[in-house]
Amino acid sequence: MTRKQNIPKAVREQCWLTTVGKKYESKCYIKWCKNNMTVFDFHVGHDTPESKGGTLDINNLKPICARCNLSMSDNYTIGEWSELSPDKEKTRRFGCF
Repeated sequence: MTRKQNIPKAVREQCWLTTVGKKYESKCYIKWCKNNMTVFDFHVGHDTPESKGGTLDINNLKPICARCNLSMSDNYTIGEWSELSPDKEKTRRFGCF
């Protein structure tokens, strides 16, 4: 098993700026999640997980909340996770509300 790469601070900052812009706070990138994040408190999610060949390329990274990132693990892409749960029942099941 290969070890997961740490995401460098410069890449984290670039991920935030590319997706959110020069704002301090934003909603989680997952469309049904209502959690807010700040520039200091967010996870960088891989659209294609590293375990499935994803890279640290900025096009494969999005700022998402910790709950979404930890819940989706490496089982889903960000696109798949976004499509999973439009209703409240599933949202509670996955931990974002």
